[in-house]
Amino acid sequence: MRSRTLVTAILVGLLSEPAIVLGGDLEPPGPPAPTMRTLESLGFDCPNDPPGTTNLLFPFVTSQAGFDTGLSIANTSADPFGTAAQPGTCTLHFFGAAGVFHIPTPNIVPGTNYSTLVSTTLSNVPGGFQGYMIAVCNFQYAHGFAFVSDIGARNLAMGYLPTTICRDRKWNLGNGQ
Repeated sequence: MRSRTLVTAILVGLLSEPAIVLGGDLEPPGPPAPTMRTLESLGFDCPNDPPGTTNLLFPFVTSQAGFDTGLSIANTSADPFGTAAQPGTCTLHFFGAAGVFHIPTPNIVPGTNYSTLVSTTLSNVPGGFQGYMIAVCNFQYAHGFAFVSDIGARNLAMGYLPTTICRDRKWNLGNGQ
């Protein structure tokens, strides 16, 4: 019986106390929730890059030890927003222990993708290639995707989006330093 009285006293005490209301916004301070951002949407561009270009950094590509990397670059200058369509090519600059290679792509028409495998693109590299690749495209709004897997994608696989970089990379900090 005592426990029922104690519980009743606690409940009455909780319910009879006035609620404390704190003023202010319930959302945390700072910017809104994360959304997809481009260099232009962040308020800066690559001032030292030629107009109408995009540079994509693929930080890990391989065709060694039973692995291969699929690369895709999309020319997204065809869109429903009235953007001027810009056909163009990219030069793929591969950097790794096997050497440095500069491979031009065919023309990439707006609204299409260029796709390749590192093992196909660098088929002349004995033992395969491992390193990073920078795609320098002579059109705006290039975007990419990479897919690294064991041959046949049977056991291990992962994909990633490349980073857009400036030729003068200090501008990627957004403050010119």
